[in-house]
Parts: sequence; structure tokens; C-alpha cells
Amino acid sequence: MIEEGAQGNPLMMTSSSASTETPFKHACPQRRNATAYLNSRSIGLFSSDPGKLLRKNMSLLRQIVLQDTTHFTNVWTRHSKSPIAYESGRIYFENYRCCYSSIPPKPLQLYELPKRAKSEKIEDALLCQCPLDKTLPRPSDHKPCLLALTANNWLYCYSTTTGEQLQKVFLSPRYKFRYLGWDVPQQTLFMKSARVLPV
Repeated sequence: MIEEGAQGNPLMMTSSSASTETPFKHACPQRRNATAYLNSRSIGLFSSDPGKLLRKNMSLLRQIVLQDTTHFTNVWTRHSKSPIAYESGRIYFENYRCCYSSIPPKPLQLYELPKRAKSEKIEDALLCQCPLDKTLPRPSDHKPCLLALTANNWLYCYSTTTGEQLQKVFLSPRYKFRYLGWDVPQQTLFMKSARVLPV
């Protein structure tokens, strides 16, 4: 039978054939299989809302990291005095001067650009990749490239696999450019100037 409290709410279950009271037992939530989750996500079973996807992804990452059977091994270490950037499987150090591929089990160095004077250091960079549905004038234009804006107002274009300098353009003797960006609706590259240089 079910015993009720003063407010008429059920408190616990008791058996008519035994006097021992047994409280409700809540089943422990089971961990969801990570492979099943990723397969479901790949075929679009989850909401496309970025916030919900981020929460689900972080929840899965937390589940993998915190499980008792997970062990981590230090396979590679590198320190950098400047911020470390990551783009499309590549890790950039020293203001995009050194590039490593993160695809192998141990990061592999792809290239290292020559050291430059402080007046020629890279201020900002942008990774550019050609859309698959467009045809560009040259076959080389379809390959990913790294655009680098330097402190002396030069815009360089480097190969993302070899670090080879493909092109360079001097921007302006009057305006000091500091930032690179990409306008998504207009599909256009833009640069922001910080100040006007003295004539």
C-alpha cells in the first residue's frame, strides 16, 4: 500500500506481506556511447542551434576526459612567448612564423619562416580557403594560403604547406594597418587601420 503524509503526497512504498519499508531507488544515469553520439550528430539528429551543439559537445568531452579509464600521455611539448593559434589542423607559433600539423600523433613541423626585424613582424594573419563551387583564374588559387599583415604595411601570401611566399603587396604609405578580417555576407577580405602615418 502507499502511505500518505499530511499534505496527501506519497512518501514511500510498503509491502503488505513485510514490515520493512523500502524507499524509492533512482536509477543512475548511464553514460552515452561517444561513437553513437558522433554518428547521430553527423546525420543531423540534433538541433542546429550553435548553443545547444556547444553544450552537447562540451558534455561529451567532459565525459571522455573524466572517465576513470582515461589515461593521458605527454607526447609533445612546446612553449611560446606569443599567443598560440590553431586553424584547420595547423598550430601556429611565434606570430604565425612557425607552423606545425596536428594531424599526426606527434605534431609535425611544416615550415618556419625566416626571422624578421621588429618593424617587419607579423601583426595579424588570416587563413584563406577557396570554396569548392567556384573557379578561380589560376590552379594555385584553389590551394589554402595564409595572409599575413606585417608591421611595415606589407600583406604577404604564404603557402600553408611549405611556407613559400606566393605574393606580397604594399598597402599604403599613409595608413597603418593592424587587423585582418573576413566579411562573411560580402565574402570580402578587409583590413582595419589603426592610425594615419605622418607625411
